[in-house]
Amino acid sequence: MVPAAPCTLDGLSRRVAQLCLPIALTLTVALPGAAAQNTEANAPGTPVSLPTAVATSSAALLAALSVGLAWAGRRRSRALKAADEHRALLTALLDASPDRISFKDVDGRVQLINRSAAEVIGRPAAQILGRDEHEFFPAADAAALRQLDAELMASATAQQIEERVLKADGSHELYDTLKAPVRTADGQVIGLLGISRKITAERRTRDRLRLAARFFDNAAEGIVITRPDGVIELVNPAFTRITGYSLDEAVGQTPRLLQSGRHGAAFYQRLWDSLARHGRWQGEVWNRRKSGEIYPEWLDISPVHNNEGELVHYLGIFTDISTIKASEAQMTHMAQHDALTELPNRTLLNDRITTALRRAHRDDRRVAVIFLDLDHFKDINDSYGHAVGDAVLKQVAHRLVDCVREEDTVARLGGDEFVVLMEDIRTHEEVDLAAQRILSCLVPPIRHLEQEFFIGCSVGISLYPDDGQTVDALIRNADTAMYQAKQQGRNNAQRYHARQTEQTRHRVRMENALRHAIEQDALDVWYQPQVDLATSQLVGFEALCRWHDPKHGMVAPSEFIPLAEHNGLIVPLGALVLRKACAQICSWRAAGYRPPRVAVNVSGRQLRRLDFLSTVCAILDETGCRPEWIELEVTESDILKDAEPAIATLHGIREMGIALSLDDFGTGFSSLSYLKRLPINTLKIDRSFIDGLPDDGNDRAIVQAVLAMGRSLGIAVLAEGVETPAQVHALRLMGCGSAQGYHFGRPAVAADHTGVLPQA
Repeated sequence: MVPAAPCTLDGLSRRVAQLCLPIALTLTVALPGAAAQNTEANAPGTPVSLPTAVATSSAALLAALSVGLAWAGRRRSRALKAADEHRALLTALLDASPDRISFKDVDGRVQLINRSAAEVIGRPAAQILGRDEHEFFPAADAAALRQLDAELMASATAQQIEERVLKADGSHELYDTLKAPVRTADGQVIGLLGISRKITAERRTRDRLRLAARFFDNAAEGIVITRPDGVIELVNPAFTRITGYSLDEAVGQTPRLLQSGRHGAAFYQRLWDSLARHGRWQGEVWNRRKSGEIYPEWLDISPVHNNEGELVHYLGIFTDISTIKASEAQMTHMAQHDALTELPNRTLLNDRITTALRRAHRDDRRVAVIFLDLDHFKDINDSYGHAVGDAVLKQVAHRLVDCVREEDTVARLGGDEFVVLMEDIRTHEEVDLAAQRILSCLVPPIRHLEQEFFIGCSVGISLYPDDGQTVDALIRNADTAMYQAKQQGRNNAQRYHARQTEQTRHRVRMENALRHAIEQDALDVWYQPQVDLATSQLVGFEALCRWHDPKHGMVAPSEFIPLAEHNGLIVPLGALVLRKACAQICSWRAAGYRPPRVAVNVSGRQLRRLDFLSTVCAILDETGCRPEWIELEVTESDILKDAEPAIATLHGIREMGIALSLDDFGTGFSSLSYLKRLPINTLKIDRSFIDGLPDDGNDRAIVQAVLAMGRSLGIAVLAEGVETPAQVHALRLMGCGSAQGYHFGRPAVAADHTGVLPQA
C-alpha cells in the first residue's frame, strides 16, 4: 500500500498568488488613468470620488482572484487524480509481487508494505503502517532485526542475506532478502527498503539434491547411471571400490564390461523382459572385477523417466554379497555338519540318502545303511569327563572315514551313534565286509593323554529296497538291527529282519500299555507265603506284581519287569507295589488279623534315587503302615553296581526299623567283603541252586555253604523255588530255616490268604 501525498494550504496560496499577480499589476497601472478620464468628463459639476474607483478596482481584483482560484482548483484536482492513479498503480504493482516489499524510516517504523509482507505478519497493511517490528515479532527476534537494520542504514550499503522468518501461524519460512538504504538527492539516508523472496522450497530442493549427491558419493552400494542405450554416464566411488574400474574407465562403456560369463543370453533376456513388464528388476548376478575375480552381487535396476514420461536413464544399484555368501556357506555347513567331528549330521545324511534312493531306483541298484553305536562309551564320559569323550569320538570319526570308500558317507547322528551310507551295492556280501571293516578299525586302542581306550561297537544293517524304501524306514530298521547286535553280546553286526521290527513294535506297545496301567493304578499285588521249615508255620509273604492287560491278557512278570527296568518305569511301579502292600497289611489288621511281615522287592533304580528314603516314609505315613510290618528285598547285583551309595541307603532303611533281605544271592559275583557291611536280615538262596536238590552235589554244596555263612554272620537264610517234598526234606536236614515255593503255595490275591492268617 502506498501512502497519499500531502496537500497543504500554504502550497495552494503560493499557487494562487502566482496566478493573481499579473492581474494586480494591471489594475495598479490602469486605475490612475481611469481616474483622470473621469475627472475630465465630469469636471463641470460631476466630481468622481476615490472610493468609487477603489471599489471598482477591488471588484476587478476579486474577479481576477476568483478566476485564479477556480483555475488553481482545477489544476489541483487534476494533480490529485493523477497522484491517486499513480498510487493505485504502484500499490497494484507491489501487491501483485509474490516477494515481500517494505520500507522503514530511520526510526524503524513501516512506511510502505505490500500484501505479501503483510500476510507474513498476519495483519492488514493499515495496522502495520507507522509501527515497528517490536509489535509483530518476539522481543529477541525484533531486537536482532532492528540491530541489523540500523547497521545497514549506518553503512549506507545494500546487503543480501537469508532470513528465517516466523509467520503468524507459528511456522517458519526461509527468505532471500535484499536490504538497501534509501537516500535523498543530497545523500541523506531516509529509510531502508527491503525486498524478500521465499526460498524455502528452493532450499529444500537444494538440500535434497545435496543429500542425494552425498548419498551418491558416500553410499556403500555401487551406483551406475546409463543412457537408455546402456552406455554408462556416471558411477559413484563405491562402484570403483567394488569393481576396480575408475570413473574414467567406466564412462562410455556398457555394463558388459563387468560380465563374468556365468550367465547366458537367456538370463539377460529374462532380465530385460522383467524390467519392461514390471518397471524394475532385482536379482543376484555374478560379475567380474577388473582384477578378474568373479564375485556375486545383488543388483537392482530401475528406469528413470522425465516429466513427459520419456525414458532418459537406467539406474543400477548393486551390493557386493561375497561376505554374505561366505557366511551363508558357513551357516549351511554348520547346519549340515556335526560341530565336534565335522561329519555330516542327520539333516545332510537324510538329503544324501534321499538322493541315493532316487539314483538306486533309476539304475536298479541297492543302497545300504549301516547304523553303529559305540559299546560302553558312557563309561569313558562318566570316568574321564566329556572332554576326553569328545577327543575319543573325533578319533573314532577319523577311523570310520578311513575304513570306508571315498564315495561313502559317514555321518554322526549324535552322542556315540554313527551311520554309514553306501551306494551302488551289488551283493549282501559287500555290506557284510564293510561292517567287518568297521568293527576291525575300532579294535586297536584309542590313545589320548597317555591313556588307552578300547572301543567296540554294535552294528546294524538295512538295505534298499529289501528292508525299506524311505529314509526313515532304512535308518529305523538299521537301528533295530543294531539293538539286536547289542542283545547278541555287542561288538558284532546284524542284518535287519522283519521280525525285529515286530519285536520292537511289540515292545513299544507293551511299554505304552504298562505306562497307562501304572498311571491308572491297574496293576495288582499278589502274595506268596513264606513258611518255617521246622514248624511249617506261616512266617511271611512276598508281594509280587501281576498285570492283566485288557488287550494282551495276563502279562508275565518276566516280560514287563525287564521292560520297566529298561525304560525307567520300574520307579513308579515299585512305589505302586509298596503302597498297595502297605495298604493291604493295614487292611488285614483292621479286619482283626495279625499278618506276618511282607517282603516287597526294590529295584536298583529305586535304590539309587536320592529321594528313595523320603518316598518310603511318605508311603508309610500315607497308608498308616508301621516299618516293622514290611521288609524290603534287594538283589545282590543292584547293590554292587554302585556299592557305597547303596550301602548308605540300606543303613538308612534299617535305621527306620525296616527289615532287609538280599535276593538271588550267589547268582552274581558275590562279594563277602561287601556282604559283611550290609545290614541284611535275610539271605535268599536263588531257585537255580534249589532245583538240583537233593541229587546234584554242586547245588547241595552251594546251599550248605550259604547256610554256614548265614549262621556265622547271624543272618537268616530262606530258600526260594521249593516245589517238591524231597527238596523240603533236604533243606531241613541241612538246617535251612525257611522257604517259599509252589510246594507251600502259589502267589494269590490277598483274599485267598485270609484263611491262614492268625487272628489278632
